[in-house]
Amino acid sequence: MKLRSDMNARTAMVYGGAAFLLIIVGFRSVLATLDPDHMGLMTYLSMAALVLEFFLLLLYAQSIYNLGPDGGGQPSSSSSNSVSNMDSKELTELTKAVVKVAEMGEGLANFAKGKVQEEIRKEVNEILSKAIKK
Repeated sequence: MKLRSDMNARTAMVYGGAAFLLIIVGFRSVLATLDPDHMGLMTYLSMAALVLEFFLLLLYAQSIYNLGPDGGGQPSSSSSNSVSNMDSKELTELTKAVVKVAEMGEGLANFAKGKVQEEIRKEVNEILSKAIKK
């Protein structure tokens, strides 16, 4: 079997290597922190998550590899919808859509930041309350 050297093949190899690295480092960490007297649900869940992620990364790598060569930068068809072929109306609509997506992302980030700060505040208050009661 001859290995290709195009961009898709190299990307697939990187994901395959990451899958093996993940499984080795992950199981080494789980085994290093393992309490032989008590294997809890989180230990089994962690191992299952590692195995699942390993197979998902391999599947993703295979999918990328099977895309074939990237074509060397040649356009795939003459009716390609690239930005260089758009007229001003299409560019305006695209710009509006990009700005809207960016605003939505910013709003979600601010919302998540507020929720995280609220949860941290609750946890700190609970810990301090327990410490004061002692």
